[in-house]
Parts: sequence; structure tokens; C-alpha cells
Amino acid sequence: MAHRRSAAARAAAADSEPLLPPEDTGEPPGAPMTDSVGSGAGQHGGASSLKNQVLASLCACFGGLVAGLTLAYSSPAGPDLEKSSLALDSKQVSLIGSMMPLGALFGGLACGPTMDRFGRRTAMVLISLPAMLGWLLITYANGFGMILTGRILTGFATGCTTVVAPTYVAEVCEARIRGAMGAGFQFQVTLGILLTYIMGKYLHWNFLAMASSFFPAAWLLLVCWLRESPVWLLDQDKEAEALDTLTWLRGPDADVTGELNQMLQQLRESRENQASFRDLAKRENLRPFVLSMMLMLFQQLSGVNAVIFYTVDIFSDSGSSIDSDLATIIVGIVQMLSTFAGVVLVDRLGRKVLLIISDAIMGVCLLALGVFFYIKFDGSGNVENIGWLPLVSLMLFIFAFSVGFGPIPWLMMGELCAPEVKGVASGVAVAFNWTLAFIVTLTFQPLVDGITEAGVFWLFAAVCFAGVAYVTIFCYETKGKTLQEIQEHFRN
Repeated sequence: MAHRRSAAARAAAADSEPLLPPEDTGEPPGAPMTDSVGSGAGQHGGASSLKNQVLASLCACFGGLVAGLTLAYSSPAGPDLEKSSLALDSKQVSLIGSMMPLGALFGGLACGPTMDRFGRRTAMVLISLPAMLGWLLITYANGFGMILTGRILTGFATGCTTVVAPTYVAEVCEARIRGAMGAGFQFQVTLGILLTYIMGKYLHWNFLAMASSFFPAAWLLLVCWLRESPVWLLDQDKEAEALDTLTWLRGPDADVTGELNQMLQQLRESRENQASFRDLAKRENLRPFVLSMMLMLFQQLSGVNAVIFYTVDIFSDSGSSIDSDLATIIVGIVQMLSTFAGVVLVDRLGRKVLLIISDAIMGVCLLALGVFFYIKFDGSGNVENIGWLPLVSLMLFIFAFSVGFGPIPWLMMGELCAPEVKGVASGVAVAFNWTLAFIVTLTFQPLVDGITEAGVFWLFAAVCFAGVAYVTIFCYETKGKTLQEIQEHFRN
């Protein structure tokens, strides 16, 4: 969010970005986090229970599924809208797809002040309302304007969700499960995308919207059961309520006094180190910030959101022998499964190596897609022998993105930026990322009309190969380094 966060928000800043894994602390996975909020069982006098922490995290992460439904809606609904009684043209359908990231941009900016003032739980309750209203507007739409408004509202809710849900998970979980629960949010997003692809195969655009409207309603019921974040309660000077909530989360046998004192200490330190936008211009902050923004740039200009938003269109245009809806579902399954592969590989291969491999594979896949469309429309036109190529290319593209350029730019944002500017930097990152997503989705169909599918995929491929060169030359490897070592590198 592009604003000055409260101390409680900054305490979990690295976990508050859209579609990203929790912040790497420079320690091996599962190691105790002695400098983090809610560090874990090692700080309790008695054994802590994970049951309520896991349940609370799963309820919050269900918002990721709601976000995934919104992200993928235009893929199956777009072609259907063009054939419906509304008779929308390709430009209108393109605008419907791009309104979602535009709404998410404003949602991401608005969510920070909302969750800081009213609390994480209350913010999630409020978010479910525009989500339900947006889906109902789309369901009963009698024209282009109602669908557009519905997409903006559901996009707004998505932008809010990708900020508040990971923040809540980071603040209620111990270190030993924070990584798994944080990955759970991304998993729910991919599950929502897959669910939309499956439902879209059998439901028309309005019934798909109606089915999607039940999920934010279910999330509202789940969120009403939750307790407020203990970190936010402490930031509001409600120590008794924070103690009660922490006891509920850790179990009645856990001694939470030490953890509560550590939370208070970290909040005091955060209040003393408030930063502004001007602090980003300092040399030791500017270099890692620019590196982070460039990774965001290559992430979005790889065309991933265009691929997700227009998967059905891509397969339909390819004329492949494989059913377009079935191929889309297969791509969704690959995306869901590859999410966890990234969690394993990032600490084995390293950030820089994985980014290079990821972008290189993505570039090759987009190059192959361009060749397929070139042969089909500008060449011989005979693609019967390579009808499998679009599906294989998109499967590999989604896999490479999910294990590399999907999560790592957000992970490295948490590692590269100094703690005192992390809140400001992440706010800029949210706005920058959603703005690029809006531009890519808005311009995809006009670009196809102007330079053909082959030209668009080759353009995205060129960006991926440029990303390989940039990462090879400029990216700093953070694997195995503590946050202090990383900051010392940029100060020198």
C-alpha cells in the first residue's frame, strides 16, 4: 500500500503481498525465528497447540480461493459473452478482463488503512460484501456496464484480500507452520482458478458468476468465527484481549507471556523506525528497491495474466485437436501442483538460478506458441501434426512461472529491502504490480488484432529473454544469507 503503515502492519509486511510466499528469514525452512512476531513453540513455557492456528489460517486463506475465482473468470466467460444475447465484441470483453486488476489496484491501496484502523478480521468481513455484490451484478447483468461494474468490485475485493489474508496468517501463526500456512494462500488462489476453469466448461457466463457468488458468502461465515489478530490488538493497546486471543491460538497449556512481551518489543521498535518515500531514495535502499521493481516488471510483462485471463481463447484460436475447455483445466491443475514445487526448489537451487531457469523456459514456451500460430495463420496452415504444442507449451509456461517468476519477486522484496522501508516499498510494489497487470490484460486483445497471436507471443518471449539477461547480470543471490548480510552488501 502506498501509505505509511501502522507498526502492526509493518511487523508482518513481508507476508502481506499478493500471491506470494512468506518472507525468507535467511534460516533453513522450519528453523525458529527468534526475531519474528509469534516465533513459535520454543518461546512457550508449555507445549503449544496448532489446531486453532491452522483452523484460523485456513479460514483466512479461503479468501485466496475467492480471489482465484475472480482472476480466472474472464477466461471461460469471455468467449461465452461474445456469443450471448448481449453480443459483446472483443474490445468489450478485453475491457471486462482488464477491469479486475484495475479494481485490485485500488483495493490493495485501500486495504492497508482499513485493516490498520478496524482490524484484520473486520477488514475481511467488509471485503466479502463488494465481492458478493460484484458477482450478483454480473449474474443479473443486462448490459456491458453492469458486468464492468461487477468486475471492478470483485477486483477491488481481490486486491484487498491479497493484502489482509496473508497479513493475518503471518500474525496468528508460529514460525514452525507460518511457511506452510502462507503457501496455503497461494494454493487456494490456484485452486480457485482451477475451479473456475472446471465450472466454466459446463456453465454459461451468468450461471458461472452466480456459482462464484456463493464462495465470498461462505468466506464471510468463516471469517465471522475468527478471533482478531493479537498483533493488531496490541497495537491498539488492548493487551488483555491480545493475551486472551493468543491463549486461544496457542492452547490453554501454553505459556504465552514471553511471546506477548516479544510482540510488544517489536511493535515499539517498529514505531521508532517509521519510514517515508524519501527514504527509498537513499543509496542503500534505492539499489535493492530498483532490483525488486525490475523483477516485478519482468514478472508481469511475461504475459502471465494474459495467459490466465485468455486461456480458453488461446486454445480456441489454435484450432488444436484437444478440447479448449479440457486443455484449460489441465493447465489449471499444473498451476496448482507446481505451486508447492516452488516452495521446495527455492531453497535448494537458489533465487537467481531459479529465476534464470524459469524465465528461459517461459521464453522458449512463448516462442513455440508463436511459431505454432505463425504456421497456422501465416505459413502453410497445416498444424495437425503439432496440435499438442499449445497445451504442452502452456503447461510448461505455467509450471516455470509458478516455481520461479511467480513467487520469487515477492520473496526477494522481503529479503532485499531494509525493515524500516519494507512497508513503504511493498505498498509501491502492490500498486506497480497491479498496474502492469491491468496494462497487459487491457492491451492483449488489441495487440493480437494488430500484430497477430504469433507477434504477441514473440513479444512476450523477448521480454522473458531480456529478463534472463538482467537477472544474470544484476540480480543478487540471497540464498543462505541472513537479512543482516544482505543489508550490509547493499550498504557497501
